[in-house]
Amino acid sequence: MGMKKVLCFVIVLLMLVGVVACGKSTQDENTDTSSENDSSVQENANPYAEKMTISMSVLDAEKSGKTEKNKWFNEKFNVEWKYIPVTWGDWLEKVRAWVAADDTPDILWWDMKLSNTGEFRAWANQGAFKEIPADLSKWPELAKRREELVSDDKVLTIDGKLYGWPAYRNNPEWLKDAYYPMFAYRRDWAKEVGMYKEDDMYTWDEVKEMIKTVQKEDPGKNGVGNTLGITSEAWAFPTVFTEILGMAEDRNGYVKVNGSWTPYMATPEFLEELKFVAQLYREGYIWKDQMVVGGSEGADNFYGGRSFMFLGNNSPSWFNGAYTKMLDSGIIKTVDQIAPMVVFSPKDNKSFWLTQTEDYWTVANISHKVDDEKLNRILDMWNWLLTEDGRRFRVAGIPGKDYKDKADGTMEILWPKNPDGSYKSPYVDMAFNEYTPPGLLRAPTETDRKEGFEAFEAIHQFMQTSPDYHVHPLNWDLNAFDGPKFMQWGSFSSDVTAKMKEVIASNDDVTKAWNNYVKEMLPKMQPVIDELNAKLK
Repeated sequence: MGMKKVLCFVIVLLMLVGVVACGKSTQDENTDTSSENDSSVQENANPYAEKMTISMSVLDAEKSGKTEKNKWFNEKFNVEWKYIPVTWGDWLEKVRAWVAADDTPDILWWDMKLSNTGEFRAWANQGAFKEIPADLSKWPELAKRREELVSDDKVLTIDGKLYGWPAYRNNPEWLKDAYYPMFAYRRDWAKEVGMYKEDDMYTWDEVKEMIKTVQKEDPGKNGVGNTLGITSEAWAFPTVFTEILGMAEDRNGYVKVNGSWTPYMATPEFLEELKFVAQLYREGYIWKDQMVVGGSEGADNFYGGRSFMFLGNNSPSWFNGAYTKMLDSGIIKTVDQIAPMVVFSPKDNKSFWLTQTEDYWTVANISHKVDDEKLNRILDMWNWLLTEDGRRFRVAGIPGKDYKDKADGTMEILWPKNPDGSYKSPYVDMAFNEYTPPGLLRAPTETDRKEGFEAFEAIHQFMQTSPDYHVHPLNWDLNAFDGPKFMQWGSFSSDVTAKMKEVIASNDDVTKAWNNYVKEMLPKMQPVIDELNAKLK
C-alpha cells in the first residue's frame, strides 16, 4: 500500500473514531451508568417521571378532584388520587375498621383527638403505620413545623419514631391555640334598646338585662316574647357554657387537688359553674329546646334572626360565613349588625376565658404498605404546600390564571368579585382534603373576606395586652396518657354531660342533686383515679 493510501486510511479511521466518540458522548447523556454521569442524570431527570396513584380518606369526596386547580397540582407532582369517602359521623368507625383489616388508605387522614392516643399508639406498635423520616432536611418546611409543634413529640412519637403528621393550626402565638367558644350577638338590637357598649364587652348581669329587654321591646320584629335569648351549637351545650365562666384555671377532666388527681366534676368550682348555667336555663335566658336538639338548630335560629346571642366556635372566619349567609338572606343589611361579644366571668366581672386545644386540627398517618418512593412523593407535596408558592396556590389557585405576582411581591387576585367587593371563588364547591395534612393556612388570606377579622380587632388587642385574658391550658401529659383504664373510661364525659342536662332541666336543688351524683360516680371513677395517681405524677 502506498504512503498516500496509508495516510488516507489513517485519516478516515480517525474520523470514524471521532464519529463514534461523538455518538457515545450523546448516548452517555441518557444511558451511561458510570457514577460520574449518573450524578448528572439525577440532577436533570424529572423526579416525578413515574405517575403514582395515592389513596386517601377524605371528607366531601363528591367535591374532590374536579377542578382545574386539582388538575394543575396533580400534573405538577404527576399523581392521581383515589378518594376514600368518610363523613363526620362515620370517620372514626371507618378508621378503626380499616386498621383492624390492615386495609388503610395510603394516607389515613382522620379527626384524631387526644382521647384517641391509646388507640393510635397500639396501632403504631402493631406496625400499621410507616415512620416519618427522622431526618427531614430534604423537606425544610416540614422540619420547621416539627420545631413549632408539641403534638408530634407528645402524642405521635413512639420510642423516638414519628408515626403521624399533625396538621398544624398555624395560630399566632398570643392566641395560645385557644379556640373561640364565645358569643355572637345582634349588635343592632342592643343599640336599638339603648344597651350597646362600644367595646362589645359585657358582664353577665348586663347580658341578662339586655336579653329580657330585647325580648320585651322586640327590635327584631319577631313578636313580643318570641325572640330567643341564647342559642348554641348542640355540641357546646352545656359544657362550653361552663368553660367560659372561668371558675377554675385547670379543667382537664381530672385535676390535681392537694397533690392527688380528682375528677373536675367533683370540685366546688364545677358545681358553681353548673349552678350558674342551670339558672340561665331555668330563667329563660337559654333557649329551652337547646336541651334536646342535636344539629344546627341553634345556629339556624341566629342566622334566621330569631335569637339575640349564639354560642359556638365563633372565630373571625365563622363571622365571615355568617355575614355572607345573613346578608344574602336579607336578615342583616350591613355587617356591623352582628358582632363578637366578650362576656366576663361572673367570678370577678372582668376576666375573659377561652380554652386551649390541640396544636393540630387533623392527623395523617402513612400506611405501612407505602414504599419509600411514594412516601417521598407525599412528603415532597406536603413540603411544597408549606412554601410561599404552595401557600399562594392554596389561597388563590393557578399562577397566571387565578393570580399574578405584582412588582412589590404581593399577589393580584384575578377572581371576579361579588357586588359587595368580596372575591367570588371559582372553587367554592371544592374540597381541599389533600392540601390540608401539612398544616392550615394563617388567616386572613388575600382572598378572605376581611370583615370578620376587622370585627375582632378590639377583642384581639384585649387578648394580646390585658392581664384579664386567660386560657384554660391543655394538660398534654394527662390528655395523652395511655393508661388502659384512663383510655377506656377517661372522665366519663358522656355520662357526666347527660347528667348535667338532666339536672339543669329539672327543678331539683342543683347542689343536692349534683353531690348525690358525685357520690354515685366516684366508685366508678376510682380505678382511673388510682391509675393516674400511680402512673402520672
